[in-house]
Amino acid sequence: MRRLTLVAIVAIGCFLFSIPSFAQEVIYPKAEVFGGFSISSLAAPPSLTGLPTSLRETFWGWQASGNFNVTHYLGIVGDFGGQYKSITAPAIGTTPAISLGMNNYQLMFGPQISFRRQKVTPFVHAVFGFDRFGASIAGVGGSTTGMGMGIGGGFDINVSDRLALRVPQFDWTPMHIGGVWWNKQVRIGIGVVVKAGGK
Repeated sequence: MRRLTLVAIVAIGCFLFSIPSFAQEVIYPKAEVFGGFSISSLAAPPSLTGLPTSLRETFWGWQASGNFNVTHYLGIVGDFGGQYKSITAPAIGTTPAISLGMNNYQLMFGPQISFRRQKVTPFVHAVFGFDRFGASIAGVGGSTTGMGMGIGGGFDINVSDRLALRVPQFDWTPMHIGGVWWNKQVRIGIGVVVKAGGK
């Protein structure tokens, strides 16, 4: 009986002693908000342009996301972005110069898996939603909205418990617009991550 009591006391003591280290392992931020600079490379499919190869342009803009962490590793992320491009065709003879403005917006949601370490947090995600592409010439234009997705990930360098630098986030961002798949798009984001809750 004494031996059984001693074993029980030792087991309880080991359990209580392990609580701090166990809690330390599962502590994680409840939410992470990212905002920063975005570069997107878009290639119009040959079926739209009539050219033998894709017409590629680089867009510049902003990118943001909010990640709600369900567990230490799994989160649900909302990803948003907007990139812009302006092209000016020079004047030829009596024809004046023409300015073409283009924009691309993303609104997507999906799961994100984070591999948390003390100094760096790598992550991967797959997000799905909507993509809108617009263009205008001399103030007259329009836009079309279709299916968008983002498959990729990135690295967060942890500056503190509340702050990290995202360098970078990289996504393959195909979109289905106008009945055609634009599948040669990539997007890179660099910025700051603010963490809330948890620690």
